[in-house]
Amino acid sequence: MTRKFSLVQRLWLLLLLLVTLSIGGALIANLLNARNYLEQQLSAQSADTANALALMVTQYKADPVMAQTLLSAAFEQGHFAEVRWEGVPGDAAIHLRNSNGLEDTPAWFHRLLPLRPQSGQAQVSNGWLQAGRIVVVAHLGYAYHSLWLGALQTVFWLVVIGLAAGLLGFFDIRSLRKQLHAVVEQAHAISEQRFMRIPVPGIPELAEVAGAMNNMVERLQNYLLGLRDEVDRLRRAALTDSSTGLPNREAFEQRFSSLLDPQADPASGHLLLIRIAGLAELNQRLGGRRTDALLKRVADDLSTQCQHHRGWMATRLRGADFALFCPELAAAQACKLADELCLLWPVYWTMELSDQPGLGHIGITHFQSGDKLGEVLTRASDSLSVAEAQPLNSWKLDDGAGNPQQTSDYDWKQLLETACEDGSLQLRWYPVCDPDKTVLWHEGMLFRPASGQVPAMGALRLVSQAARLGLIHRLDINTLALALQQGPQGVLAVNMSPASLHHPEFLPAILHLLQQHPQRQINFEFHETGLDEHWEHFIAFSRAIRPAGHQLAVEIQGHNMALVARTHEASISYLVLDNTLTQGIHSDEGRAALLRGLLRMASLMGVRLEAKGVNDTADASALIEMGVHCLTGPAIS
Repeated sequence: MTRKFSLVQRLWLLLLLLVTLSIGGALIANLLNARNYLEQQLSAQSADTANALALMVTQYKADPVMAQTLLSAAFEQGHFAEVRWEGVPGDAAIHLRNSNGLEDTPAWFHRLLPLRPQSGQAQVSNGWLQAGRIVVVAHLGYAYHSLWLGALQTVFWLVVIGLAAGLLGFFDIRSLRKQLHAVVEQAHAISEQRFMRIPVPGIPELAEVAGAMNNMVERLQNYLLGLRDEVDRLRRAALTDSSTGLPNREAFEQRFSSLLDPQADPASGHLLLIRIAGLAELNQRLGGRRTDALLKRVADDLSTQCQHHRGWMATRLRGADFALFCPELAAAQACKLADELCLLWPVYWTMELSDQPGLGHIGITHFQSGDKLGEVLTRASDSLSVAEAQPLNSWKLDDGAGNPQQTSDYDWKQLLETACEDGSLQLRWYPVCDPDKTVLWHEGMLFRPASGQVPAMGALRLVSQAARLGLIHRLDINTLALALQQGPQGVLAVNMSPASLHHPEFLPAILHLLQQHPQRQINFEFHETGLDEHWEHFIAFSRAIRPAGHQLAVEIQGHNMALVARTHEASISYLVLDNTLTQGIHSDEGRAALLRGLLRMASLMGVRLEAKGVNDTADASALIEMGVHCLTGPAIS
């Protein structure tokens, strides 16, 4: 197969060829000139010596004895290979020859640059008569020695110049290579739906390419931001209270019913029902604008409480009523949270958001799997009524809220550490299918079976407590190990927590496990809660696992469209839709419009959409018709 050289390799070959040809051409020209010069000098030297000897021999009347003396004196200087007097009787002829060779220079050098100087000849006279001729042949040893040294010096300096030229070329090509690499990286990023801009290179040709690609990236980013804003508007219209930006009552009801479904993993927690006291009178005293600012600040503070807790939701039920839905929150922690909120409210007075330090009351009640929303809200309302009989900024815990399975009944640190070491954790596998019900991969959900006095525990409870105790990375590492060792054949998906990403042991342990099972392909799914906080670690995790063929995904609830628009930076493969986004979608045009907007964003980013927990065949049909790429849930499997 013909090898194709890169542009940088071609430039290196061209540079080497030019330097080699330049050095070779300069060397050949220098040696040929030196050889011609030496031949001329040797010919002139031989001619001059022959003429001088002939003149002196002529002055002595061609006396053989004197001729022998003169020729021997010239010959003994060592510059001649042969000196002879020809054209005289045999007993008077003189023939002197230097038998020394040319051993101090290589023979191949003689063959490569042969020296052929002309011999010197001069006539000898005896009066008016010819007395022969003197022939002088120069010795080539000195000439070859000089030529050889000149060649070595020339090669040395040409090599030095060539190396200097190569060094300059190296730095120039390295600079060019960096600029080329930046353009190539940008092209790869765009092919992976990562819209990356680069500085415009100084090379005009590359500058045109980079400028065109930057313009394309800018247009794509602007279009994606436009889609994000449109989808966010649809989300607010379908799932959000327009005044405060909190999820509305419909979104809250769907989250509650989804989490506490009797068929789902066991879950429990506490609900805080918050009521702003005398909202109508407050509105009259403060005016509509200040009252709206106060409600928005209350909503923001409640949302802040949910940012680092998976499954929590702050919602505005109606006018003065807010709810804080807190799965896996123990009674003591719920009371502490209520205290924090009550201590926070007087700050609004100092900020001039309110005209009094007191703001409202809180009713707290417990909930668990199988509870009806109406019953839970009734208990919370009863507790709120008791709290309202007390001064402002008071709270009341439902007296009947105790439950034998409350999370505070266990030594969670010991329980989790033991579970990670004794193998009591398990994975329950669910198939993820395409619209034709072909299984694409299996998703593993962590759980701990009932053991002794400890009931079965689902993923949400385990993850919540592990995150609270700083053990979430160990739980996630254990989850991957279980999947690699016990998972079914084919591609597997496992859920990871964003909080694990910042732990220094997490990524090395994950890579070590993957290297031990190179035949496995894993899809890592991270929940959006807390992902913003660990974004750089998330990008680093993506770069580490993708070269081996593993994939990355993000599970979204639809409340952070800015994060969804950024996920292309990590080259994710698909987005997982929480079932609160798809539940009842066949009859809810608002959710359908939101999903169509998400599909357009996903198409632009080159990612797929997975609908999770689909339990209604009508919803499944609607999702498939709209173009959702893969689904999971009771209605699918």
